[in-house]
Amino acid sequence: MTWHHERQAYGNGTDGPLVGCEASATVNCDLVNTSEWSELLGIPLATFGAATYLALIILTLLVLRGRSGLLGVLVVAGVGATILSGVLFYVSKVQLGFVCSWCLRMYAVNVSILVLSLLAGRPPRPSGQTLATAAGIGAAVLALAVGAQNLHRRSLLSGTSALAVGGKASSSDEKVALPARSYEVINEDNVPATMSLKPTDAWKGNPRAKVVLVEFADLECGFCKRASTELKRVVESYGDRVLFVFKHFPLDPACNPVVKNKKHPFACAAALAGRCAQEQGKFWPFHDLAYKNQHQLGSANLKQYAQQAGVDLAKFEACLAAGQPNQDIRADAELGGKLAIHGTPRIFINGKVYRGGNSAEAIARVLEEALGHSPAEAVSAASVLYTDAGVPEIRADVPATRTLKLGALQFGIDTFEASLDGGAALSGKHLVPATRMSWYAARDACAAAGKRLCTEQEWVSACQGAEAKDDNRSGSFADDMIEGTAYPYGDDHEKDRCWDDKVGDGFRPVYTGELPGCAGATGVFDLTGNVEEWVGESPERAALMGGAWDTKDDHARCYRRNEQFGAGYSSPRSGFRCCAN
Repeated sequence: MTWHHERQAYGNGTDGPLVGCEASATVNCDLVNTSEWSELLGIPLATFGAATYLALIILTLLVLRGRSGLLGVLVVAGVGATILSGVLFYVSKVQLGFVCSWCLRMYAVNVSILVLSLLAGRPPRPSGQTLATAAGIGAAVLALAVGAQNLHRRSLLSGTSALAVGGKASSSDEKVALPARSYEVINEDNVPATMSLKPTDAWKGNPRAKVVLVEFADLECGFCKRASTELKRVVESYGDRVLFVFKHFPLDPACNPVVKNKKHPFACAAALAGRCAQEQGKFWPFHDLAYKNQHQLGSANLKQYAQQAGVDLAKFEACLAAGQPNQDIRADAELGGKLAIHGTPRIFINGKVYRGGNSAEAIARVLEEALGHSPAEAVSAASVLYTDAGVPEIRADVPATRTLKLGALQFGIDTFEASLDGGAALSGKHLVPATRMSWYAARDACAAAGKRLCTEQEWVSACQGAEAKDDNRSGSFADDMIEGTAYPYGDDHEKDRCWDDKVGDGFRPVYTGELPGCAGATGVFDLTGNVEEWVGESPERAALMGGAWDTKDDHARCYRRNEQFGAGYSSPRSGFRCCAN
């Protein structure tokens, strides 16, 4: 199941269905095993299952060799696995609308763990040494399982980092209505249905193209945000040969009669705002801003994104008050219901449900086949769309500090995360970054170097490459609209540009400037990932910014603000850099 999840979600997705899980009206392993519920901390649930079963096999063998105290651990594991099985079955059946045959087999195994361990006899109370043994075995096999899964994922993702610059531009004109058309498809339940395109659909590309890609998405859906990044790259290369159509499928019954649970509370408002922006030919700029600022989708935020996209606000607000856009969104959702859509994003290519990986290259391969190429030709044609030219090394004469002028803001900032030299902050390439720093210790180290800690506004401005503004007047600059880029190097996360998403005991911070690509137009390195950095003029304003090496990729960004700890907090993840007037 881990192999299947990785191949479907991160590979080319052309390996066919999971053996022993034939799709039907109630069964769909592809959907369940790649849904947003299928991962925890970026790791497939099946990988945790593999580690658990291996650990329990080892513990069982030890029990059989006389370590009876470990029997209690088996009972506890059986109870936990049984409860988890019930939760996952509910999510699968109710939230996703499908079950997975292999998941059901796992649930049976989980229940048998509890039943068989109870039948083995009354377990003695485990000693501290017994618990330590069980914990050590569990940690070791989990590290083994996650390590193998990470190696497999890296092999699938290698060479698919980004589309080449200079792809073919889209030929869409948002003010031109899309010609209505319809065609027969096979829906997710393997039942014939009719796919219809209507004049009010948002579109890009060639409206007369023989290949049509239709995406059903929710502007509050994190998986949709990731897919939009990859689809944007595909559009840049296929805009003159393929028609790309966006349809709304908000996961909120307030505007989508197909779903039962209010999963995304801002989804309906975001969809309506998108439709109203579209009426003025501004859907795609709004679409990009909404995904970029997905952390803030309140009504005031949506209005701000629409204004930034270039709409006439008076017309936009009049549209929001009207009924027609809601009807269009409902029509999209009802069509999604006929197509048996149970989650987002869902992509159809020429009427066929796309079940491949989410990478741009995987999508490109399917488009190439739809354009008439053989599978081998499709792989070759898709691969030339990508380049991995690499990032040049940091020059030896890069200054240790930089002076930035961004809008009305002018300040000095260290080029690299701070190291320590006799208690004073030191900025330089290939140094060990200071860790376990509290805000107070970071403040004193900057003062010893004749500098000060950065303000939140300065830090965010340096990271996003534009003057940060407190749009919502909250006193914070990282909780509202992003004026520049979401990451130091751009709006979309690029794997291995910065030292982030490195979960596990084997990871730690790297040397300063170790990743030359983790910088933007300001020339300041490692503002996201590696270590969280203290900012703030006072203990009351203290916050950690940018995430650390173990921060999930889409959280290690310019507006990642961690204020849950006080100024006295320190950890292996906490570091700093200095600024100056």
